[in-house]
Amino acid sequence: MYVFALAGCAVLASVVPSQSQGLLAKPTVQHATVAAAASVAAAAAGGALTLWADVTPSPSIHIYAEGAKDFTPVSLVTTPNTTVKPGTPTYPKPELALAPGAAVGVPAYTRTFRIALPITVASTAKAGEVITVGGAVNYQACDDRLCYPVTAAPVTWTLRVK
Repeated sequence: MYVFALAGCAVLASVVPSQSQGLLAKPTVQHATVAAAASVAAAAAGGALTLWADVTPSPSIHIYAEGAKDFTPVSLVTTPNTTVKPGTPTYPKPELALAPGAAVGVPAYTRTFRIALPITVASTAKAGEVITVGGAVNYQACDDRLCYPVTAAPVTWTLRVK
């Protein structure tokens, strides 16, 4: 049992290690779905291809794009992987959406949009090898009343070396 003193009052907290792990794994509310796709299912060692993350905002939701001041724009990040070298992601042209309480529109996406990520397979990759590329689409979403905290939607691509 742990005792924490806060502003003159004592708070008792009982933490059992096996139970505390469950407390850390609460799911994040998602305001969009993300689907992974690739330009090809198999690539040669040293070859290039494009990974796509198709992002679909929930109804009445907009996701901020690059240039949205005071908001976090959508971004695609990948986890380090020595078998592939990612390039710079590209994003489609956004539309303008009104943020809650704003008088002017800000760059955002209200419909399904595709993020494209060029990658190059390492020249040392072996034929038949299966490559898993993991990442996340980080985004901030709002509806017509309020904005939500920045969240991350995981995304995974599986490719084969030919």
